[in-house]
Amino acid sequence: MSGRYRAIAVGVLMIASGVAIRGADIFAQLGIPVQSAQQAAVAIISNGVSNPGLPSASFKLLPPPVRAELATAGVAWLKTYTASADFKARYDSLRQTHKPQAPQFEGTPDDELKKEDEEQKRQADESRQALATLPAEQRRAVEQALAASAAALAKMNTPEQRKLRLDAIRAYRAERAKEFELAMANWQREYPDHPGPAIAKRLREFLAVSADVDFDAPLKTQDGRSRFENPAYEAKSAPWKLCYRAGREATTAARAAVSQWLTEIDGARR
Repeated sequence: MSGRYRAIAVGVLMIASGVAIRGADIFAQLGIPVQSAQQAAVAIISNGVSNPGLPSASFKLLPPPVRAELATAGVAWLKTYTASADFKARYDSLRQTHKPQAPQFEGTPDDELKKEDEEQKRQADESRQALATLPAEQRRAVEQALAASAAALAKMNTPEQRKLRLDAIRAYRAERAKEFELAMANWQREYPDHPGPAIAKRLREFLAVSADVDFDAPLKTQDGRSRFENPAYEAKSAPWKLCYRAGREATTAARAAVSQWLTEIDGARR
């Protein structure tokens, strides 16, 4: 998904999705399909914002009060959409694509050990068959190598070594099962069954990233690009810079709307 489309759903950074204030015709004017806006909303709420950039040059040309209105409307659009069946279906689909796959093992640990033995025997038989095709002067060295290999295999098949090999198979399977259990716990935390916690997480991220934006920070032109004079600001995240470019009025309006939305979410959990 392009940076332009990802930015629409930043209802969490939401200046873009505010273009929905007049409906789908505004999306069309900006060259943004409504379906792309819906997909972007799911992606950003699920995965966060990554270098969104400004959604449209048109937005930058609007007066600050209008930007503020659009930001407020953008949060309202996102709030309405995330309560829809379409959003839930898209979220569920994305959630399933990130679900960890359980490890697959063929048979029991004893079956796996037996399979290893059969593979070793097959390789030894093939080597002996190939030996007959070699010139006499090469056979001696190969025979010595085969003898050494046979001796090593014999050591691996003592009762003590077979127990160690079986224990290693069991330990590997247990470790894989543990890794899967941890991956499932992380998946359930990052992609909960109900999208509410994920939405709240992104809203809180927006409030955190937009809390200290210095809208009066001066810029300079360097290498044909505008950069912050303050190196600390230049090192800030893309969402922080998006809030700066959107302006004080739009970001303040978005923060107010997001705070109200979070209050409602938290109230519903009680």
